[in-house]
Amino acid sequence: MDTVGQHFELFDPTSNIRVHLIEYGATVTNIWCCDGEGAVADILLGCPTPDDHLKPHPHFNCIVGRYANRITNARFKLDGFVYKLDANIPPHQLHGGARGFANLLWRGRQNRNQVHFEIISPDGDAGFPGELTTSAIYTLAGNTLRLELVARTTKPTPVSLTAHHYFNLSGVHGSNIHDHQLQIFADHFLPVTENLTQLGEIQTVNGTPFDLTQLVRLGDRLGADHPQNQLAEGFDHTFVINGDSFRDAAYVVDPKSNRTLKVRTDQPGVQLYTCNTLNARGKDDVRYSKHQGLCLETQQFPDAPNHHNYPNSILRPGDEFRAVTEYEFGVVER
Repeated sequence: MDTVGQHFELFDPTSNIRVHLIEYGATVTNIWCCDGEGAVADILLGCPTPDDHLKPHPHFNCIVGRYANRITNARFKLDGFVYKLDANIPPHQLHGGARGFANLLWRGRQNRNQVHFEIISPDGDAGFPGELTTSAIYTLAGNTLRLELVARTTKPTPVSLTAHHYFNLSGVHGSNIHDHQLQIFADHFLPVTENLTQLGEIQTVNGTPFDLTQLVRLGDRLGADHPQNQLAEGFDHTFVINGDSFRDAAYVVDPKSNRTLKVRTDQPGVQLYTCNTLNARGKDDVRYSKHQGLCLETQQFPDAPNHHNYPNSILRPGDEFRAVTEYEFGVVER
């Protein structure tokens, strides 16, 4: 592998939003959008160049799967059989293993303001059963970037796919997100162990730093004196989005640039990751560090195959996995 494949560009003149994508990892490399004064900046953290995606990096802006997030002890039981997976963070698996979808070359094609990526994962890939055919479809319309993820399988298998976008709405690479304001439409969250794997519990956000049901300045919560925040050095948790249809999941405001981001999805959870251990070479010759971006990864619950009280994430032959997420960019109304 020595190429990131084809490059694509989406542009909408009504919003002045421009999006660059590459086939490797079905990755969005850049999102340029306006601030409150009309100045355009790239609001995605990421690799210095597209070719740097071929080197190790913290899943910058790619599609992750077959199963997003962590699977405890890299194993699960399905229909009476125990499947052992690639333990790329021993003894656990993260984002589908060392050769997960983020590290593979997808096939892409563009039709106007839509890019359609596809990949076929063979039976037994990273230990998962079934041949999985997956599509990731990005569409830009006005100020909204829509992502539709679709998968079909030849054998029963767990599936959870998401986009791992790293946002900093200021557009200033190397700046922190302390002044970003965040709202997550969730009354419950999933607590984690010291290894950030699942406890298997669903807890209320009431009376905790995880109560983000109203806009909250992130810097006021990242160092909260709560065992779960201390474990993660910020947030690295799944929030249980209220409702079960296509609905609002999160809202972000950067008061400095007046940029906003609204995330809507039909998925049961959204993983909030505040870049607590980030240490990577990035754009504009910057060395990214802790709390310089945030990820809002809409997904199935982590480790769901090992927890019967979590929503069912098993895809069976003849059925279709489908997940839709929209990212609406804007500015604060004055």
